[in-house]
Amino acid sequence: MKRIALILAKLFAVCAALGLCAVLYLFSVGYFDPQPTIGYLHSPKELPYVDLDALEDYFSENGVRFLLADESADYEPAARELIEQGAQVLIVSEDEDILDPALLRLARSHGIPLVVVGRSPQVQEMEDYDKLWYVGSSPALGGELLGEEMAMGFRSGAIPDANGDLVLQYSLYLSDIGPYHQALSYYALQECEHYGVYSNLLEYLDENDDPLPFTAEGLAGQQKPELFLCTTADDSRFLHDLAGQLGWLDGDAPVRIAAVAENPELAQALVDEGIAIAASYYDIDEITRVAGQLALNSLDKEFAGQGLELQPDESGRFFIPFGLVTTLEENQ
Repeated sequence: MKRIALILAKLFAVCAALGLCAVLYLFSVGYFDPQPTIGYLHSPKELPYVDLDALEDYFSENGVRFLLADESADYEPAARELIEQGAQVLIVSEDEDILDPALLRLARSHGIPLVVVGRSPQVQEMEDYDKLWYVGSSPALGGELLGEEMAMGFRSGAIPDANGDLVLQYSLYLSDIGPYHQALSYYALQECEHYGVYSNLLEYLDENDDPLPFTAEGLAGQQKPELFLCTTADDSRFLHDLAGQLGWLDGDAPVRIAAVAENPELAQALVDEGIAIAASYYDIDEITRVAGQLALNSLDKEFAGQGLELQPDESGRFFIPFGLVTTLEENQ
């Protein structure tokens, strides 16, 4: 009986030793380490600066959890909750040109890298925190791309010079008058002039010099522009419908629309449906890809841009070019 007990004790000791070795091995390969986690902070406007589904798939393929913050919470409390849940990197969707100071303080205190999409932080903010990165597009890039197409279209006749004065008579419609949209239109017109096409803004005013409403009734009897310039896909569709009601799409010199769209699909649809003659677009697919890689690299690499063909500017901003869909080449 004692012999059996001794054999069992030895067997138990061997099993325990093997188990301990297995546990030590699992510890050595990081089996019990917390799963790498990246969090996402929504902007107040919840604009689609990145494709969240594509990000989630990309992180999942790389063994990383992807947590979404409470959409209704402010940046700092939402970030704090994500950090408490294990987030080691935060992707921040930003509508404004200045980051929430409380969010920056929180990130600094925990050493959390921030990858900002949407509006770019100020250069000083970028330089003051070495774990702050930005990926997005400058409105100058989108405006200039569209402006070149406008100039080429006017010179080729695809945008008719209805009154033969060699000046592009245009109307600008911005449902969002924020600085981003104003910059898009400004750079489009500047680039158009750079290519030798000067323009004149048609302002629709009443007898008191107040703007007329952009309705069929409000613009009835007003001069037809040669081009509508706008900076969202919805504005393009609105203007096309309005032009139809006014009869401005008829005849030998129909009004044309040049637009900026929020993503490639919207831009392609505008051109395919004959709404816009050209549409530059925010390249959400490429921005999503770069933002995902920056966030992933920030988990364990000293330089978040490692492995990217694109290089940041001196302050750490990665600018992605706008894309373009156009029919103008077909008309030349």
